[in-house]
Amino acid sequence: MSVFRQSRHPVVRWWWEMDRVAVLLVLLIMFLGAVAVTTASVAVAKTYGVGPYYFAFRHYVFLVLSLVVMLMLTGLKPVGVFRLGGIFFILALLGTMLTFVMGVEVKGARRWIEIAGQTVQPTEFMKPALIVVSAWLLAGLPDKYGEARWPLMQGFVVSLLLMGLVAALVLMQPNFGMVLALGAVWGAQVILSGVPFFIVGGLGLLGGLVAAGGYLLHPHVRDRITRFLNPEGSDTYQVDQSVEAIMSGHIWGRGAGEGVVKHTLPDAHTDFIFAVVVEEFGIMIGLAVISVFLFLIWRGFLRCRELDDRFTVIAAGGFLTLIGLQVCVNVGVALGVLPTTGMTLPFISYGGSSSLAMALVFGFLLALLRKRRARV
Repeated sequence: MSVFRQSRHPVVRWWWEMDRVAVLLVLLIMFLGAVAVTTASVAVAKTYGVGPYYFAFRHYVFLVLSLVVMLMLTGLKPVGVFRLGGIFFILALLGTMLTFVMGVEVKGARRWIEIAGQTVQPTEFMKPALIVVSAWLLAGLPDKYGEARWPLMQGFVVSLLLMGLVAALVLMQPNFGMVLALGAVWGAQVILSGVPFFIVGGLGLLGGLVAAGGYLLHPHVRDRITRFLNPEGSDTYQVDQSVEAIMSGHIWGRGAGEGVVKHTLPDAHTDFIFAVVVEEFGIMIGLAVISVFLFLIWRGFLRCRELDDRFTVIAAGGFLTLIGLQVCVNVGVALGVLPTTGMTLPFISYGGSSSLAMALVFGFLLALLRKRRARV
């Protein structure tokens, strides 16, 4: 075993450097997603007039592609994460701009473009890409030895301008929920970078003004918040059905395939997948799903405490924050404690763009948290 561990073969070295528990947790999440989409999408497929397992098979394909992409990315060094993240940032930025020219309109918003017959949502890939680029700027443009070439505030200002550009483009689609998600994750990275708290407080105030502006200027945002705050006088059918499904699941659920909510909600396989899971498999399984994510996030932050490379800590912290945010928002919407946002549950909700984007998130994260042996 000792000889095997000291081997210089890249695969062997990767195996011993990788957080194998984290990899297994991600595989477990993917498996849970495959089961959830299989049972949730049958009714949705009937609504769309396609085969019963049309969405399920597509989800399997994207999960396999996501797994391959994730495992390939885990072999990157931090500099490789930055370079590839920068490329994806440019592509995502161009893709977001293209939505205004050749975007596919869905429910009144142009957030998708069509590539080779497949619809792609560029802003999904903007999330991991922006995290990487922001971390590099906030770390002071580190060289190959990890030494900062810019002072903190200079990197912060450029990062702020970049965040403002992205937010403006995404607001024009419009996709207000995505702006809030990007802003929250970027704010967490700013805190991790060590920016003075009075500036962080100012950013919080700015975020509040953006939220107020979104409420006043975007009718669909105002409608969602109004329905959430005043459910008695609004159409809250989807949320009501979701909450009722969760309550009817009890401890061990109705049984696989026996759920009702997937027959009544058009987004049962995406936004409200958690309601399907709890209704059919019970509250205990729902709590287990949340626990897997929480344990993964906790383990990631523990590893961050052992690192002294600023770029790695800021980037990994951003990825972990994004994962936690998406879990909290998706589950919160299903429970009726947050307004609907369209945010997916990582690797569990159906969606090609979201699955592949999450492959970037987890792949970059696992690459950054590898325990690399010191060179002598």
